[in-house]
Amino acid sequence: MGNNQIKAIFFDVADVLAVESFTLGIRQYEYLHGVPSGHLYAAIHDHSYWKDFSFGRISEEEYFQSVRDNFSGDLDSAELKELILSGLLPNTELIDYLKPLSDRYILGIISNNPREWFDYFYKQNELNKIFKVTAVSGYLGVRKPDKAIFEEALKMAGARPEEAVYVDDREEMTGEASRLGIKIIIYKGLENIKSEFQKINII
Repeated sequence: MGNNQIKAIFFDVADVLAVESFTLGIRQYEYLHGVPSGHLYAAIHDHSYWKDFSFGRISEEEYFQSVRDNFSGDLDSAELKELILSGLLPNTELIDYLKPLSDRYILGIISNNPREWFDYFYKQNELNKIFKVTAVSGYLGVRKPDKAIFEEALKMAGARPEEAVYVDDREEMTGEASRLGIKIIIYKGLENIKSEFQKINII
């Protein structure tokens, strides 16, 4: 552990630890199948079953069935899933930078993600070797920015709020974490992270 009070460092997935592939995969499918822009996205995202899926209340199969029911056209859900997941690429320069830090700090993930899609990303990239805490909406039934997901992450890490840092690319997701006393860093790239970590003596 480092020579300061920080014990745990948590990270978001989309646009931090990974390339955000959800919207890109949908756009690719629309392009390949001549679907008007935004029509598929509306069927996939703009209904309560998307949150149900990301909360872990329904299975992936049930989710895609609901999407098909609300999409005005044929939908190959297997192809769509492949397009979404194939674009879920790790931010390798950040992850490589974090590897030595994992020996000195408890690294964790706090993310709004369906469990099936998170598991794919986590296992595909062997992130269990680096991140020991996974507070994921699909498993916990709570989503950011609800403070409960941050409280659960702290509990898993055995850390107090003042001993933790949370890194996210979206400031609107960090308010409750900040009010708990967690140090917030808005992700703007690797060099920004290095600079912000140095300020709080994370080495």
